Amino acid sequence: MKKSFSFIMCFMLLLSGTITYVYAEQTDPPPDPAAANVITATAPSGSTLAITAVNRPIQTVNDVILYTRDNSSPVTDSNEWSTAAVADYVDGGYVVTAIKDKEGAVNIPRNGFVLFANNDSGQWVLSNLQVGDAVTISGYDLPEPVTGQLLVLEDGTGITVDATDTERQTDHTTIYTTRYGSFTKPFGTDTVEYIISGGVVVVVNTNGQAGTYIPATGYVVSASGTAVEALAGLVVGQSVQSFNLDIPILPASYAKVNGTAVGIDKINGGRGLAEVVLYQPSYGSSTRANAWGMEITVADNIVTRVVAITADASGNFIDNNSPIPANGYVLSIQTASPFYNELNGKVAAGDSVELVLDTLAYRAGKIGYDAVNPRTREDNPGGWHDPTNTPYPGLRGPDQLIIYDSGYGQQRTGTNPWGNEIVVNAGGKVISNGGNDNVIPEGGFVVSGVGTTAAWLSNNVWIGSTVTLNQASKQVVFIYTPESYADKAEIAIAQAEQGLSDSRSRFLDVPYEQIEQKLIHVKATLDQVRSKLAGSSYDGLIELLNTLDRDVTDANFMNFESRKVETRGLWLRPKETNIEQVREHLQKIKSANINSIYLETWWDGHTAFPITNPDTALNPIYQGFDVLQAYITEGKKLGIEILAWVENFYVGQNHVSPVYVNHPEWTMVSKQGDLYDDINGEKFYFINPALPEAQEFVLSIYKEMVRKYDVDGIHLDFARYPDSGDYTNDFSYDTYTRSLFQNEYGVDPIGINPGDPLWEAWTKFRSGIIDSFVGRIVEEVMPLRPGMKLTAAVWPNYEEAPQKVLQNTKAWLDKGYIDHLFHMSYVPDPSLIVADAQNSLRLADGRAFVSSGVGTFINLTKSVLAEQISQVNEAGVSGSALFEFESLFNNGYDRELKLGLYRTEAIMPDYVTSKPLVTILKEMKRKIDEVYVPLGGMDRQTAKKVKDDLEDAANKAKDDRKFSRGSAKQAGKRLDKLENSIQLSSSIQPEVKQRMYADIAYARNILDIFNSKLKN
Repeated sequence: MKKSFSFIMCFMLLLSGTITYVYAEQTDPPPDPAAANVITATAPSGSTLAITAVNRPIQTVNDVILYTRDNSSPVTDSNEWSTAAVADYVDGGYVVTAIKDKEGAVNIPRNGFVLFANNDSGQWVLSNLQVGDAVTISGYDLPEPVTGQLLVLEDGTGITVDATDTERQTDHTTIYTTRYGSFTKPFGTDTVEYIISGGVVVVVNTNGQAGTYIPATGYVVSASGTAVEALAGLVVGQSVQSFNLDIPILPASYAKVNGTAVGIDKINGGRGLAEVVLYQPSYGSSTRANAWGMEITVADNIVTRVVAITADASGNFIDNNSPIPANGYVLSIQTASPFYNELNGKVAAGDSVELVLDTLAYRAGKIGYDAVNPRTREDNPGGWHDPTNTPYPGLRGPDQLIIYDSGYGQQRTGTNPWGNEIVVNAGGKVISNGGNDNVIPEGGFVVSGVGTTAAWLSNNVWIGSTVTLNQASKQVVFIYTPESYADKAEIAIAQAEQGLSDSRSRFLDVPYEQIEQKLIHVKATLDQVRSKLAGSSYDGLIELLNTLDRDVTDANFMNFESRKVETRGLWLRPKETNIEQVREHLQKIKSANINSIYLETWWDGHTAFPITNPDTALNPIYQGFDVLQAYITEGKKLGIEILAWVENFYVGQNHVSPVYVNHPEWTMVSKQGDLYDDINGEKFYFINPALPEAQEFVLSIYKEMVRKYDVDGIHLDFARYPDSGDYTNDFSYDTYTRSLFQNEYGVDPIGINPGDPLWEAWTKFRSGIIDSFVGRIVEEVMPLRPGMKLTAAVWPNYEEAPQKVLQNTKAWLDKGYIDHLFHMSYVPDPSLIVADAQNSLRLADGRAFVSSGVGTFINLTKSVLAEQISQVNEAGVSGSALFEFESLFNNGYDRELKLGLYRTEAIMPDYVTSKPLVTILKEMKRKIDEVYVPLGGMDRQTAKKVKDDLEDAANKAKDDRKFSRGSAKQAGKRLDKLENSIQLSSSIQPEVKQRMYADIAYARNILDIFNSKLKN
């Protein structure tokens, strides 16, 4: 998994910095309640292993978790680096039945337990236990073993099962599974049937006219005659556990391969940790999956190809990347999925496969919570940070789950941005999943998690689910049934209608009529769904539900504005080996209305183009293909900018690149003598920017590229040193750099530490080296191709970056080096990226365009991604850039962006020609006619005057002409006049004024940047 994300480069480093911040804020987790006593596992040899906690996910290195049937999930944590010992109850003791090493999630036996350990603790399991060994647990009372075929209710009552999958008999309790069929037989008033899914009662059926649907994800308990009384207290939301019963539980969607039902987690999306993804022909020509999994290609229900983790002759791992057949699909299984080991080496061409995608979803999940409405340390000790004697925001501590309702006494939860929250309305339905510091709904509540609990909420709760709180057991229960589809639609319809109303009140530029028509269609579909559900008529219901879900979701995404002038950028590591692949990818990008690509051109110590420099070479993955030229040629045909994304002094990861082999003396050295930056076991190699030879080498690459290729600009990445961490092993302490500093300051920097008198001088000395190198690019490279842009991806913490990564972005802006600044803000919450955008705008101060780097690779929901882009747009940035190509399309973000934020084509902001400015003015004029006047934002007489002023300003700017000092000055005067006219008008609504002011400010920013460049 680590290797699958290695391509993230400096963005991964930023993410690691973010994680450091999270851990710094949320440290010292409270001890697990069950671990208050010493709990140990003892092997036959007498060796013991201390157990960290019971029934919670792995959190730190060397954790040992004891999983029992009381866990909120029937499987363990999915941590792929852990070792599991599975033990079952046999003749009065517990015997190891399986040892699973680094296989991810493991099923928890009902009459046993799992020891789940990682790192050194995992090694103890491998060294001390084997299948057949007796193992004992001390210091903790394991759940009592159950014998016989029983159902055990939440209160501990045991119900004997009389029969399975046979015809009902009076006074019997019968289990019905999918082996029996899709429905039980119709029944009368003497029978009650219960649908169980996820160990929870999700439906109680007393109307037997059509029988009871038997879900693939569960089973049915049928009580007849006197057996009804024994189950009389069983209600929706209560737990039911089955013991010693053979009940096939299938996923909602699955492919049956050699008798194994492989659950499908996602269709046509990126393959994440432990996931199984189904790739269909509509996805594209191939899966583009990395090496860390296996893929089964199926055509006409027969396996035609199987690939798994494979290395080439040089030891490099080969991507799965299976072609997708037109008459079939590819089943892609990540290594951490338990299905990987179950199927790897056991599936071959010729095997038959059954694909099932049309089952109705019945889902349920339970998770324990820590506190309700905590206000003091006594309410929730785990919500208090002892080292600082202060509460965590909202008193939500590490990995905790907190409930907030009207009794909290505050309007919002008050939590920080690093978790996830479920909002539940007064009817007990989930109305949103995502964000933090949410408003607490009237009569409802918020379920708020962070860390492992936040991940659980994200992965296990769907909007529309019914939620109940069990205060006795301190558990939250989530239930999703076919009726929940309809509930979800109603919630989404209400949100879309409210959003449309808000858009009208704010005079937003959205397709009102199209959204209204979509909602009319959605409501008609919902009526059909309700009718089918009421009559238990399930024929065609799945297709209807899927249509309903898609259309109502579309209506909400259509309610985002789409600007005509903005950056819509995309970082892309090219892997193509022929022109057809380049064209296919560019067509997808063009179809998404993306207008700018930052093509990784100098990366991993190699180039993406043939080069004469003997210290580097065209990356061998291209097999001699000039991928840079292909992107430039084909990109220009489509009107897409191609900038060369370069990584300066970063030269490779976990291997040696040509320059490292040829010039080991150039390698950057850490304070402790390391020749690489170690991040979670990954080795990142840099060459020393202080060395003139190293600078000349990198500059020679850029010069050759710029002379040979018509790139639209250079996009700087890694224009910095590696992350300094805690400053005990920062960079660069090679002899040459140390001598340069010592010659100037008389002190060897090896002995300088933070807080010392010369520490600031030492950090400025190193960041100054980077500054001078950027200056050399401006002076020596940019003139070789006039008209190129120089852009940069930078750390957004501008106060910390000059010391943390020795990157002084302000210095580059002060000297006028940068045309466009991209702050890398790959964060989970919109509030975080908005703060970074605002800080970046203040720093740029009209000297460069600012766009927000948004992370499509961190598994944001589509709605959160859209909110992040929308909110930074409102903050005043010139656009957004998505990191990166594969995660954008693999996760399907492009469809929702195209519906809303990227609905229309957009031209790039530019200070060289007047076209962007004139387009902004023309758009203001269009919005007057299509939005402001029709919605009552201004009267027609005022509209005519304002449009005349806009026409005058546009004429003065002269569409698509190069700015001159004089034309820019005239355009500025017209903007002043226009703004003054709007301000003095009493017939323009305040909301409309604010929107027009924002457009004028956007136009004025273009002039400000032009004027700032004249001064430099």
